[in-house]
Amino acid sequence: MEYAWIEADPACPKKITNLVKEVKISPLVAQLLVKRGVENYAQAEAFFRPKWEHVNDPFLFKNMREAVRLMQGAINEKKRILLFGDYDVDGTSAVAICYNVLSKHTKNIDYYIPDRYAEGYGISELGINHAIASKVDLFISLDCGIRSIQWIDLLRTNGIEVIVCDHHEPGDHLPNACILDPKVSGETYPFEGLSGAGVAMKLLEAFYLTIDGDRSHLLAQMDLLALSIAADIVPVVNENRVYAFMGLKEMNHITRPSFRKMLTRAKRNGQILLSDLVFALAPRINAAGRIRTGRTAVACMLDVPPEAVDVLVEAIEQDNAQRRALDASITQQAIDRLENEAKDRSSNILYSEDWHKGVVGIVASRVIESFPFPTIILTEKDGVLSGSARTVGDFDLHQALVKLDSYLLQYGGHQHAAGLSLKKERFEAFKIAFNALARSYFDTHDKKPTIQMDAKLSLSELFGNESPLVIPKLVRLLESFEPCGPGNMKPIFLMEEAYAIESKVLKDLHLKIKAIQPPFHASIEGIGFNLASKELLTSNGVAFDLAYTLEINEFNGRRKIQANIKAIRENSVTM
Repeated sequence: MEYAWIEADPACPKKITNLVKEVKISPLVAQLLVKRGVENYAQAEAFFRPKWEHVNDPFLFKNMREAVRLMQGAINEKKRILLFGDYDVDGTSAVAICYNVLSKHTKNIDYYIPDRYAEGYGISELGINHAIASKVDLFISLDCGIRSIQWIDLLRTNGIEVIVCDHHEPGDHLPNACILDPKVSGETYPFEGLSGAGVAMKLLEAFYLTIDGDRSHLLAQMDLLALSIAADIVPVVNENRVYAFMGLKEMNHITRPSFRKMLTRAKRNGQILLSDLVFALAPRINAAGRIRTGRTAVACMLDVPPEAVDVLVEAIEQDNAQRRALDASITQQAIDRLENEAKDRSSNILYSEDWHKGVVGIVASRVIESFPFPTIILTEKDGVLSGSARTVGDFDLHQALVKLDSYLLQYGGHQHAAGLSLKKERFEAFKIAFNALARSYFDTHDKKPTIQMDAKLSLSELFGNESPLVIPKLVRLLESFEPCGPGNMKPIFLMEEAYAIESKVLKDLHLKIKAIQPPFHASIEGIGFNLASKELLTSNGVAFDLAYTLEINEFNGRRKIQANIKAIRENSVTM
């Protein structure tokens, strides 16, 4: 993918100067912090040392006291509780968190994960019938439910109380339930960025604050919450960053046996970062819901006996291998078809009855890497098209689907990702209408994706007077910026007029180099994933610029600095 390179607007010099004095840090680090909203010592302390005290009071949800009353009453009166969660990572981790915690207080609890193919997204008719047949007294929906008005009405008609824990955009009308969703109009909760599992955690926090005032009971579930934050790509700011920090700390201290085995299979060594959850754990947990059943995903996150872990992980590894094969095949088919689509289009919209519904969301994300437009990938069954949408830039998928409501049978999601279904005969008209919305967006936004650098950073500035054999102080400080993600991305630096003294392509895809920047004597190793096409720019004697992040590569107990290359461009200077 070719990028437009943009240098970020400089932070306020006065704020940088004040932070340098207060925190005793370099101007570069102060600049990075100010750009992240950190402007004084207290904010810096909260940024570098997140703790429970920095999360929001769960009772700021206007319906929280009623939700706790319903849940506590069901537990005390030994009523039946059913946890109903979506089949993706966020939904299954929310179910696992609640089950692990509440099963310590009641034996009258079970969970239900809908089948992706037989039931689709959200509360389903099969799920409702199961709840009624099981004589459930309290139904708690997790990561879904905010648009399930019809099915929740049916639950209430059958005398079942309902708590909705969701974080998706509501429709024009709300279900007849006790609703915890920060996106509901008129909600008093101050942070809209929670994951579905995050909303569930707020309910459990309120529960413990009510019964004994000690939230530390929930620490053992923080790894699951961190996983949901990573997988659902919610902003890693506000309390999400606190939860992710605590979850990673817990995971690095006591790694859940199933997670340890999956990370080993993914060849992830050393300290566990949020990126490891995004690229190693989340795809595997998701694969179970995509290929087999979300119940397998939940099972590996429950407190299971050691002998069951191997069986569960092996099943998930098999699902993941099948998911990867389907992903690669369908992505190539989609790209081949898009090569023949209109060149002046502003969106990618395709369907096929042969495509596996479990991977269309992944395929949509892959397609964007080659054709950076809002993308919808659908599969067909019995004349109904259903699938997933992914976006680019600030194009709001949810708002687009709201505008195109008349074409759709069902839809839901948020700005960056959504699911939808429509009748096959409406496809062409919908495709034209969606493309028109995307074209209107690109009237004021560049079609070429951008990469924004936080600051220029030469090798001499990186290493200073330090030995190139040790991890520079700057990199050690940047480690403390973790957990990184949307809203707190790893800083991207610009290195100008670099030269490669070594360059090779790995697996026909990735570019590995060792770069220098004369006259400074030290070098740095770098890896550019999917940048094999840039090999010529790193030929002997050719000057180039790098957009890169800094990371520590740990192998066999040895730690060394590495540049993660995001983009390469030719520099006008020649040696």
